[in-house]
Amino acid sequence: MFHCSPADDQAPTPSERGLLHIWQSAGPSSQLCPERVLLSRPVLQASLGEHHGLLLIQGGEVYSFGELSWRDLSIPVSAPLLEVSLLGKTVVRVAAGGFHCGALSEQGNVYMWGENTAGQCGLTERVSEPCPVTVVDSDVVPPAVVRVVYLALGREHSLALSTQNELWAWGSGCQLGLVTNTFPVWRPQKVEHLAGRHVLQVACGAYHSLALVRSLPQQNTQNPSEKRQRGRSPHYSVTEREESFAADTGHYCPLGVEIFSPIQCICLAYSSSPVCLEEVRLCLETEKQALQGPKSTSLTNINQKGKAAGHRRRSLSCVFLSGSPRQQVYCACSPSSSCRTQAAAPEEAGEGLPSLETEVWSWGRGSEGQLGHGDQLARLQPLCIKVLTGEEVMKVAAGSHHSLALTAHCQVYSWGSNMCGQLGHVNSPVTVPQQTKLSDDLRVWDVTAGQSHSLFLADGDCVQPVLLYCGQQQEPTSTQRGRSCQTQRSPNRAQSYTVRPNLLPFCMEMGYISGVCSGGLSCAVLADQNIMGFISAIHELASRERQFYCWLSSVKKLLLTPLRNRGEEDSLLAPSVDQHHLLWCINSAFSPLMYCSSVGNFQVMGGFRSLHKLSLECLGSRQTVLAQLCVSDQSVSGNVDLVSLLYWPLQQLHQYSRVLLKLAACYDVLTTEYQSLHQGCSQYDSLSLSLLRRKKEAETTFLFWSTHSGKTTEVLRLPQRRVVCESSNRSLTLQNAGRFSNHWFILFNDTLVHTQVHKHANMTSIHKYYAIKITCPEESFTLVASTPQEKNKWLRSLNQAVDQVLGGAGQGSSPGLTAMTRTASYKFTGEGRFKDAQYTGGWLLGRVNGRGTMKWPDGRTYNGNFKNGQEDGYGECIMPDKVLNKTDCYQGHWRDGKIHGFGKYKYASGEVYEGCFSDGQRHGYGMLNSGKLAKKSSSVFIGQWVHDKKTGYGVYDDIMRGEKYMGLWSDEQRHGSAVVVTQYGLYYEGIFRDNKMCGPGLLVSDDDTALHGEFSDDWTVNGKGILSLANGDCLEGLFSGEWTAGLKVVGTYIKPSADEPENKERNSLLRVGQHAVPAGQRWLCVFDECWSRLGCDSAGGGERTAAWDNIAVTITTARRQSPALSRSQSKVLECLEFIPQHGEPVTTANYNNIRRYLIKACETPLHPLGWLVETLVTVYRMTYVGVGSNRRLLRQAVQELLAYLTHFFCIVRFLFPGLPDDGGIIPDPSAVLYIEPSSPSLSSSTVSSSGVMVVSCSSLLLPQLLPRLYPPLFTLYCLQQEQEEAEYWQRILHHNKQPDQSLLNFLGVKVCSFDLSSITDFLLQLVTQIVSSSKDACFVSAVETLQQISTTFTPSDKLLVIQKTFEELTQEVKPMLDDNFLWCMDDLLPLFIYVVLRARIRNLGAEVSLIDDLMDPNIQHGEMGLMFTTLQACYSQILHESAI
Repeated sequence: MFHCSPADDQAPTPSERGLLHIWQSAGPSSQLCPERVLLSRPVLQASLGEHHGLLLIQGGEVYSFGELSWRDLSIPVSAPLLEVSLLGKTVVRVAAGGFHCGALSEQGNVYMWGENTAGQCGLTERVSEPCPVTVVDSDVVPPAVVRVVYLALGREHSLALSTQNELWAWGSGCQLGLVTNTFPVWRPQKVEHLAGRHVLQVACGAYHSLALVRSLPQQNTQNPSEKRQRGRSPHYSVTEREESFAADTGHYCPLGVEIFSPIQCICLAYSSSPVCLEEVRLCLETEKQALQGPKSTSLTNINQKGKAAGHRRRSLSCVFLSGSPRQQVYCACSPSSSCRTQAAAPEEAGEGLPSLETEVWSWGRGSEGQLGHGDQLARLQPLCIKVLTGEEVMKVAAGSHHSLALTAHCQVYSWGSNMCGQLGHVNSPVTVPQQTKLSDDLRVWDVTAGQSHSLFLADGDCVQPVLLYCGQQQEPTSTQRGRSCQTQRSPNRAQSYTVRPNLLPFCMEMGYISGVCSGGLSCAVLADQNIMGFISAIHELASRERQFYCWLSSVKKLLLTPLRNRGEEDSLLAPSVDQHHLLWCINSAFSPLMYCSSVGNFQVMGGFRSLHKLSLECLGSRQTVLAQLCVSDQSVSGNVDLVSLLYWPLQQLHQYSRVLLKLAACYDVLTTEYQSLHQGCSQYDSLSLSLLRRKKEAETTFLFWSTHSGKTTEVLRLPQRRVVCESSNRSLTLQNAGRFSNHWFILFNDTLVHTQVHKHANMTSIHKYYAIKITCPEESFTLVASTPQEKNKWLRSLNQAVDQVLGGAGQGSSPGLTAMTRTASYKFTGEGRFKDAQYTGGWLLGRVNGRGTMKWPDGRTYNGNFKNGQEDGYGECIMPDKVLNKTDCYQGHWRDGKIHGFGKYKYASGEVYEGCFSDGQRHGYGMLNSGKLAKKSSSVFIGQWVHDKKTGYGVYDDIMRGEKYMGLWSDEQRHGSAVVVTQYGLYYEGIFRDNKMCGPGLLVSDDDTALHGEFSDDWTVNGKGILSLANGDCLEGLFSGEWTAGLKVVGTYIKPSADEPENKERNSLLRVGQHAVPAGQRWLCVFDECWSRLGCDSAGGGERTAAWDNIAVTITTARRQSPALSRSQSKVLECLEFIPQHGEPVTTANYNNIRRYLIKACETPLHPLGWLVETLVTVYRMTYVGVGSNRRLLRQAVQELLAYLTHFFCIVRFLFPGLPDDGGIIPDPSAVLYIEPSSPSLSSSTVSSSGVMVVSCSSLLLPQLLPRLYPPLFTLYCLQQEQEEAEYWQRILHHNKQPDQSLLNFLGVKVCSFDLSSITDFLLQLVTQIVSSSKDACFVSAVETLQQISTTFTPSDKLLVIQKTFEELTQEVKPMLDDNFLWCMDDLLPLFIYVVLRARIRNLGAEVSLIDDLMDPNIQHGEMGLMFTTLQACYSQILHESAI
């Protein structure tokens, strides 16, 4: 059988493709006259039976011709009969048996028809029309239908190959291979003896069957020495494989139950026969990718196994299987349809091609030796033919009583009946495979077998393929033909036949034959016409590739394998382990670049000298045969030039380029096909030139080492090293060199060597300096050339070497234009911080620059950014601590090789510092966490550092002692004003000196007992003081002793009377906060760091444009270095990258833009303002959370928050200079009416009646800070109002026990003392309305609105809640009032008190106090201010009114 791929739109027309010629084989070849079958569309496949045949044409239609006995018809081949039953079935393959037919659809369905006396059609009745035959696997649950990809038919049996590479059979006879004695077998059954094996292809003779099976992995039966030898390389010769198979006969167990991963083998780079245009495009794309990586296979070791070889296979799948790559695309319905090949299963589609490691199995009748097992016995089960194992069989074919096998080396093996000379030889015995006698210049790539003849398709002297025929030539009589058709079980000897395959002369007139087919006494071929040279170019490409493959196989078999095996044992190569390794590299190289490099390395190391004598000893008589493979002139004498022989494969690249150029000539220059082919041609030319240059470099280097041999130079000799140029002629010297010093420079492809010899040197004087400056990582020097030509030569060579090392093509650049940046590794050897360090990363002008990693021998590691040869930018450093046997770890910023900027340092002792550094020291804001909670020394300090010491304001939380210090520091000691609180409720504020309380101070206990006096030590008073008791009494005098241990007092006890005036002087001494650090002086280091991030040396001391540039650079760098950002974070950073308008005057329109920008900036710590907000939140919580949650710190906390706003507003005004001062106005009446609904902070109260907007820091910045600071601040408010809150809550619970009627009547009478006025009527009407209502049913919406005050954070938001409460209250009473009704306080207060009571708000006093302290002063006297005053009055009335 053969196939023809569908015609492409731009390929030759259908009348020029798929031309079918058919003739009878019997008769002299000179008298044969092939008949051409004329059809409207190209023939894709033909199959011949005993006296009939099938044709599959483009479009999926099937035609029959010949003696159709099941229909009692005789159809001439010139007018074939259309099989109407198969229309619409999308047939992709047909098969003709002895007297029955089969067809295979694209879906894998089988259709059979014809003679069915032996059950060969898989049905139980007579089958005159195509009927479906279902292949069902009953071994699985539930039974599954098997998809078939290939059919083969004999006289009385049929075989099918499934997508799982399993074999199914039906019909009669032992040729089925089934374990049964019942015949016929009417339904397809699995051939169990091949279960678990990967069947690639099957063929059917008259009464025997053949299968091509993938080999199993080799068993470990070698002795240890063989294991070591073969462990070095996965390749071994055919002889070795045969011995291995002979030693392991279990490998041939017909059961085939030992399942291993399949052995894969590489194949050629091109198809070995004509292909359609679509396959050419695919081939070009594959080769284009191969040129870009080590996957080109033209120089491949053909026996390479493993996954790497599997990736290197290209298109050998159909080269030897059927002789045509059209088998790769045999879908008949459309030109672009692609299906499976006959030898490859579906899972191989991803791998590429079938394995070359194959076996041939046979079974059935063997009376003529057609099974190939050396006897004439029948085999009921499949058995492996040992002789063919390892021969790389790629296709099997079966005649009536003989068999053929085609190998990857274009050799044909035949066995079985030879009565008509169909085996092509006269060797004995014919019961085992024997090689067919062919001329040396013929390479067979497709075979087919008929009843008593064989037909070969081969490459000849010209590009056009030739046909070879062997077998019967005299036509049998009609009586013999009838006997053959019905009862013949064994062949009769022909009266006239050929002994060796003969050339059929008429094949040259058919065109370019792409496939052959035989059956019975008939032969057929499929051919294409050579239009515009397209088909001839494809055939030439395939023919040259087959020739090249055979040449590689011969060289490997005759030279490489014997030399490698002998070299492992011979002492000649024992001194040089590298040479043995390089020889293995040559044998296993799988790309042109690797192959050329391997041969070059072997030549450089002098391997060919050692191999020359070895080759003479081990090759012996094969020297002459090997010399014929040499193409150089040196081989004329009979000696083998190993260098030229191993370099010859590089010339194949030029052949590829030439053939692609021919293909390109078939297309118009403007087409895509022409561009692709021309580009492939250019790439092959470029690759060929590059490899020739590498060859020349290897030859030059070998000559250099031969000339300059010695111990000094031998140290530099490496396989991959090539000499670029050298200055032995004194053409180059060192600048300012001594008169008696001799400098020798050698430039290799990977290093520059400088040697100096102190001796007298006669150097010619240099009148002009032709200097070349060389910059190295640790030094710089200048070379001086003798002439400008020498300078250009060295400069060009240096550029080429650098370009090649950097991964370029090695072409070099113009003088002086070498690569400025690169990525490389280097080990420092000079003195300095980098001594003995290994660096891998970026370089700039010979200095480490960019991203890189530096590793020191002592374990230090730095991974980060470099600049000008030093650590600069963000980086991570690990420094081992030998004392603690742990490591210090720093993550942060560097500058000029030192830790500088913000970072996090984890010490080996367990301490963690996160903050600012300067010149390697902690300097500026920072937080030091010492130890853990489980340790005795656990503490946290957050504050200012100066030169690695605590200096300035800071908070120290001594976790173990339960004390928190908030004050000034100096040189690691507490020094200056400070506040100390303890976990027991003690509060101290005063002066510290030398790390202890010293001087005036105020100490307050949890029960409000206060002591103001002179302190001499921690919690120790010594001197005058005033002690104020919780009941108001006080004690003045001299105090001494420690507070917790007891005080000694000498003084006066004072109990003030009720009418005694207040002592202002005494109260001022006992006032909290007078000794604390002023709020405006705290955390200046935090704001200084923010100014520094903006590029300012001090507050406001910088350029505004530079500050915005720094912000943009910071955001962009953060986005680039933080790939794990979420989509929302990336969107925010993307918005912040754009610099807003900041120089223009601020109006109400762009004021909203500024506010929106600040909101986004404060959302991310990557922005300087966002970092400022995050840090302020951190220090605030560190101060007022935990032990710092003391109610006496409330005033300080509020003042500190207001100080934050002041400093923050200064930074904002620096960035937006158009903003007015705090409390300033923005006149813009046209924009006053617009208030963004999403911004409750921008309330209508900030707009005055004159049409101006008042800007304040609280309205602009408090919404960004207060929500984050709200928990600790509100906790302090709650602690401050704790007693009042308890009393208030009791009153709330008491009044909420009353129903609405009683509570409203109570409020209306007791609170306002109404007389018979309009409001009294209103209240009476309101009370009457709700008499029938349930409890809490009145003013529900107002109550629910007021309850939301606890869910808001900023005063402006809380005021909006109060405003909405009043609006809800008005909406509920509005239906009972006039439209022009206005509230007065006497009317509003009782109703609002009711709403407050029903709202049941916990900590309302804290809410009111927070609003009062932080409310925008610009709205205190507006409408919201009055409403807030109403709420204050309600709270005070509920809390203090005795009646309530």
